[in-house]
Amino acid sequence: MNYPILPDEEARLAALYELALLDTPDEPAFDRVTRLVTQLLNVPMSTVTLIDAKRQWIKSRVGTDTRETSRDVAFCAYTIADTAPLIVEDARHDPRFASNPLVTAEEGIRFYAGIPLRTSQGLALGSLCAIDTQPRSISAAELAALEDLASILTDEIHLRERFLFEKKRREASQASLDALHLDLENQIERRTRELNLVIESAYDAYISIDDHYVVLDWNRAAGSMFGWSREEALGRPIQQLIFPDGVPEGDQQTPVTYYAARRDGSQLPVEMRIKALEIEGEYRRSLFLHDVTERIQLERLLDQQAREDALTQLPNRRALDERLPEAMARTRRLQSALAVLFMDLDGFKAINDLHGHAAGDELLREVAKRLTAAVRETDYVARWAGDEFVLLLENIVPDAAERLAQQLVETIEQPLSLDDVTAHISTSIGVALYYPNVDETAQELLKRADVAMYDAKHAGKAQVKVADTPA
Repeated sequence: MNYPILPDEEARLAALYELALLDTPDEPAFDRVTRLVTQLLNVPMSTVTLIDAKRQWIKSRVGTDTRETSRDVAFCAYTIADTAPLIVEDARHDPRFASNPLVTAEEGIRFYAGIPLRTSQGLALGSLCAIDTQPRSISAAELAALEDLASILTDEIHLRERFLFEKKRREASQASLDALHLDLENQIERRTRELNLVIESAYDAYISIDDHYVVLDWNRAAGSMFGWSREEALGRPIQQLIFPDGVPEGDQQTPVTYYAARRDGSQLPVEMRIKALEIEGEYRRSLFLHDVTERIQLERLLDQQAREDALTQLPNRRALDERLPEAMARTRRLQSALAVLFMDLDGFKAINDLHGHAAGDELLREVAKRLTAAVRETDYVARWAGDEFVLLLENIVPDAAERLAQQLVETIEQPLSLDDVTAHISTSIGVALYYPNVDETAQELLKRADVAMYDAKHAGKAQVKVADTPA
C-alpha cells in the first residue's frame, strides 16, 4: 500500500530520532492523555503514534495491545501529511483505507480521528488518535477536546525540545525535568477538572459502572433526576438505585427508552445510551440518561387529540373505528348482543343557515351532553361527522336498544336554548344489532346502521328503524 512521503521527511526523521521517543517505556505524560481521549470521546481505543521511516510505533495506547505496525497500513501516515485533523467516519467507504487489513479484519477500524503532533519547527512526528470499531461522527465539542489534548502532547514535545537544547548548552539537572513534568501534570489536572466540571454541569445524567454494576461516577444531574446524592450512590450496585434488573451488556449507541426507579419509588422515563470501555484491563460502562417525561406526555396528548372531536370532546371517527372491532370481540367472547345506533340530526342545516355556525356548534355540544347523559356509563358515544353521531351499546337486550333509541329521539326533540334563540330539532336513528354467530365486519355492521338511519329519514324523520340482521 502507498503512503505519502513528506517534503521535509529527512528533517522530520532527524527530529524524531533526536528526541529519543521511539522504543521507550510507557510514560504517564502520554498515558494520561490517551485515557482521557477514550473517556471524553467514548471510544474503545486511543493511541499516541510516532511515524518512523518504515514503521508506525505506538508510544501510548488504550484498548489495543499492538505496539507497532508497518507504515504502509498506518492511518497516521496520512495524518502527519496534513495540517488539519484527519477524520474518517467509516473507513470502509474511504478509498485510502477500504482495503487496509486493519479495516478488513474482524472488529476492524471503522472510525478514526487523528491530530498531528509537531515540533516547534512544524515537523510532524506522529499523531494523537481516537479509534472505534463502529462507524460514527465526531461533534465539534469532541473534536475541540481532542485538539486540546493533542495540544498538551505538543507542549510535552516542545518541552523536550527545549530540554534537549538546554542539555546541549549545559548538563541539565533531573530536578529541571521533574519541574517540567510537574507543570505538564498540572496542566492535565487542570484540564481534567475543567472537563469534570462540564460533566457535572450537564443537563443529562452521567453514570459510570464497573463490570459488577457498582457505581463509579454519578454526576449532579443524576442526583437531581433520581434523588440519590453522589456520596450515597458511589460504591453501590445500580440495581439498588435505579435499575432493579441491571442494564444491558456492551454498547448501546442508539438511544432506547427505559423506565428508571427514583428514590421515592416513582418511575421516570429516560432515554439511555451506553458506552462500554476497557481501561487498563478494567471493564466499565458509561451511561448517559435523558429525561423524556415531557416528550412522552406530549405524545400521549397528541395521541388523545387525534382520537377526540375538538368541538364536542367526544371520541371521533378514528376512535370509533378502533373501538367497534374491540366491542364486537367482547360480544363474541361474552355471547351477548351489541347494538350500533347511527344518528343524524333533522333540521340542523336550517339552524346553521338562520343563526350561524356558532349557534350550530353550540347545538352540537348540547346534543353531545344529552346523549352522554342518556346512556349507561359503559356505553360509547362518538361524533361520526358533521351532525352524525354513533352509539355503541354493549351487552344489551335487543328490545332495549330500540326503546333507548326512541327515548333518544324524544330527548333530542326537547327545545335547546342557544343564546337568545330557542331551537327545535329532531333526529333519525338507525339501529343495527350484532350477534356472536353473525359473520360480519365492523364496516358492514356500521353500514347496516347507516342504511337504517336513511330509512328512518325517508319515513318522515324523527323515526327509529331497526336494520335486518344478516342470515
